[in-house]
Amino acid sequence: MFARSLLLLSCVALMQCSLEVNVQPTGAYSVLVNGKTWLQSGKTEFFEGGVWSSPVPVVQPTTRGFDTTLGAGFNQTVLTYTTPAYSVNAIVRQYDREDLVSFTTNFTTGMKGSNAGTSADTTSSRFPSFQLQKPAGANLGCMAWGGTFINNGNSGPAIGSWPGTTSTGKDGGPHTLFDLDSTDAIVLTHGSQFMSQSFESVNGNLASGVMGGVTNIPAGFSVSTIITYSGNGANNAMTQWGAKLMQMYGKTTALRDSDPILSVLGYNSDHGAYYYYHPAPNMTLGGTMLAVHAEAMKQQIPYKYILLDSWWYFKGSQNGVVNWTATPQTFPPGGDNALKSFTEATNWMVIGHNRYWDHSTTYSVHNGGKFNFSDDGSSHYVVPLTKDFWDFLMQKSKAWGLTTYEQDWLYNEFNNVPYLQQSATMAREWLMQMGNAAAKNGLTVQYCMPYPRHVLQSVEIPAVTQVRASDDYVPGGDKAPGNWNLGGSSILAHALALAPFKDNFWTSTQEPGGSCGSTTNPDVWRAAAVATLSNGPVTPGDGMQYMNKSMIMRACSEDGTLLRPARPITYLDSYIYKRAGGAGPDGHVWSTYTTVSEQRYEIVLSMVTTDYQLKPSELTLDRKTGVTAAGVYYTRDTKSFTGLVVAPLNLAGSGIPLTPPQSENDFHLTYVAPLQSNGWALLGELSKWVPVSSQRVTSVAVNGDNIEATVKGANHETVILTFYKTQPVEVHCTLPSSGVVVLTSSGSCKSQ
Repeated sequence: MFARSLLLLSCVALMQCSLEVNVQPTGAYSVLVNGKTWLQSGKTEFFEGGVWSSPVPVVQPTTRGFDTTLGAGFNQTVLTYTTPAYSVNAIVRQYDREDLVSFTTNFTTGMKGSNAGTSADTTSSRFPSFQLQKPAGANLGCMAWGGTFINNGNSGPAIGSWPGTTSTGKDGGPHTLFDLDSTDAIVLTHGSQFMSQSFESVNGNLASGVMGGVTNIPAGFSVSTIITYSGNGANNAMTQWGAKLMQMYGKTTALRDSDPILSVLGYNSDHGAYYYYHPAPNMTLGGTMLAVHAEAMKQQIPYKYILLDSWWYFKGSQNGVVNWTATPQTFPPGGDNALKSFTEATNWMVIGHNRYWDHSTTYSVHNGGKFNFSDDGSSHYVVPLTKDFWDFLMQKSKAWGLTTYEQDWLYNEFNNVPYLQQSATMAREWLMQMGNAAAKNGLTVQYCMPYPRHVLQSVEIPAVTQVRASDDYVPGGDKAPGNWNLGGSSILAHALALAPFKDNFWTSTQEPGGSCGSTTNPDVWRAAAVATLSNGPVTPGDGMQYMNKSMIMRACSEDGTLLRPARPITYLDSYIYKRAGGAGPDGHVWSTYTTVSEQRYEIVLSMVTTDYQLKPSELTLDRKTGVTAAGVYYTRDTKSFTGLVVAPLNLAGSGIPLTPPQSENDFHLTYVAPLQSNGWALLGELSKWVPVSSQRVTSVAVNGDNIEATVKGANHETVILTFYKTQPVEVHCTLPSSGVVVLTSSGSCKSQ
């Protein structure tokens, strides 16, 4: 027990042992949460020279150290595994006051012939490895992210009991384990070399390690796995884990928060949009986009950018990218100058879509170009190998008007470029070179069709600010019905400072003559609401004659500024716990909030299948206690925005009644507003998806018998706020040239 007592000395001395790791003299280890064993070690083994081996470790004496990045001390135990062919140090760390433990594998001598499999679905090193067994004394559930769009397409993360729920292989990702009988939760995830690690379920264990396709592991190479703890439930555990991981790599939310694409309304030409590979009659696609701009200006719909999807650039026989410039068929006469003419004519920013590179790309030295690509003949998919290509591409694209570079088909590239899975480092270098070049040129990056490993890698790439978090929106297709379901993927995206993007959406239920034919889409209201509440890009993709301005403007002010919550809307903990076998609602319940004058305004989206009484204490996003202050809750019809119903919030009793919607495409939105000291509440701008947003309402203050709300907006924009005491009071005000005005519950409107 000598190793254990030393390893836990700092934790025990400080009486802060929420998360502990116990290393035995034999090399066995276990993870404890508040004194209960949640995870026990499985078999540690390594693949080298075509053979698996599991030597008995030498357990070194526990030592002290200090992590300057985290500003925390730690206890460290090293387990040394040695054979005649290799030497590996497996390092276990317990951090002081950090609710963090780490497991690092350092390949001191490297390993040759380490490819234990043919892909990233397997592992060639298995440390840490945890037994897949139900722990004694703890009733655990698990939420595990995986698949494409970090969302298993549109299915959302896997949620169920532990250990029956895992996410492994090349498309596996973080695991959040949570106690169904308390608010304890941990996050188990890779902590470094995200592109070359996998989880594998093998021989009754969940193992973490180098992906099995890597042919040789270089000497000195290391990978790590971390576990973090939160006492505030599953959702908050992910947010706290993400903050810790970003701290380790120096990433902040600054670039995401200042990304211009995320603050204004845009237009989309992606898959499912009206003009996707489908120009207006007698027009080019570029000409069609100019016509969209003209129609939007005519209707005063304030689009500020456009997402140009894959239809505009040169592709080869296998549909990979040959040259990332405009074709003469889409933007005559073609080339970068044609794109520049388009952006100058519209004054639109651009999200520029790109897919995988074709082996025939004109940029490759093999085809007469200047840059090295992975075109060794093994695949028609290739990737650039050096940073000079990315510097060139981003610099020239910035010149024609690019704002955000969208790298699509990420999982396809990872799966189909053999080098990315055979090298221990190339997949990381590929993404780092892309992101660094974007940052160098003042651009941001959007990831599309990613696996979880891609978004984890973004912690080293601050330029990545956005991620597609659900599959394509294609009305009438097999993907569209679940495209709205990003309440789970948004948990992972937000934790890593990425804005989750729902994709385009229609604002009219029928838009015949477009890329989707004559299909009907009854889900436009939910799609529009989720796009806004998710805090990613908001981009309708309507045909010109079908732009529903009243629907579009629910998301923004007259100048196109998005009116949104403080963070993406995500699954409620009680909904997650219900799916894992605990108590909670039947059917989807998500939540988010806004904060104005240090008070929270809650937003709840629900699609329950049976009646459910939502307790205010369940609204724990970014806090532990839920709603504890007096307030009111209110609802209205989510399609017509009529039929306002307001009721006092019962803090101790029945709470907020949630009822099933009338059809499978319907949903309910319920809002909670705090009651001010004089009995008034601000319900906000009821014509918007987010009635009280910090982009509109900058402060709320009590003034005698009334309350005052300071609002901002476009010059001469009319704003209607609703106040409530015993009945709703609407106050109309036209903003002066300053764009700022104070509205009061007494009905007055004062310029600032």
